[in-house]
Amino acid sequence: MQPAAVILDFDGVVVDSLSLHLAAWQAAVEALFGVALNDQGSLVGHATRTIAHILCKRYGAPSLSSSLIAAKEAWIKDRFEQLPLLPGSADFLRALTKSGLPFGIASNSSGVFVRGALAHHGLTIPVVLTSSEVSRPKPAPDIFWECSNRLGVSPKDRPRILVFEDSIHGIRAAVTAGMVPVGISSNQPPAKLLAAGAGFVCADLGEALNHGWIAEK
Repeated sequence: MQPAAVILDFDGVVVDSLSLHLAAWQAAVEALFGVALNDQGSLVGHATRTIAHILCKRYGAPSLSSSLIAAKEAWIKDRFEQLPLLPGSADFLRALTKSGLPFGIASNSSGVFVRGALAHHGLTIPVVLTSSEVSRPKPAPDIFWECSNRLGVSPKDRPRILVFEDSIHGIRAAVTAGMVPVGISSNQPPAKLLAAGAGFVCADLGEALNHGWIAEK
């Protein structure tokens, strides 16, 4: 299949960010509520504002979601040096640029985090869309539809959009959006990604590049 466009998730696809995000939520919870953050695994894959809502409700202060997000982002913005690119990410993005294919990032993380991390790594992405810019985050398909619109892809060509995702929520969102999800098994076993609807699974974007989906002009 010749792709019409490529959409990438950010966390777990371009950057290895899980441990940094969890540490940031821990720091934010300690700052606002003075307690240790338990059951961190239940937060994985959710949008930033969803996690903030879950945590603030857990600690009996649902009105503090915005404050918790601000505390989390203040902690993480000075630590982008602790955010490594995943194997093959830089090569994959270079190949996309050379290919002339429309491509962008659609992430459940916040715009402050995604754009800050991209700037830290010197990465230029034509379209960057985050959960704060759509009414419903993943697993709803909205972010992928809006990203494809901003990339100039016609709705009739959505079945030829490759979406690279590492989370179950993201894979399901891509399926619902009518696109082709490719699982990246950085945080989930391949079997779970396939069961969620991934058409293919790769260990990282370096392996994905070797499949030949992205051809230079």
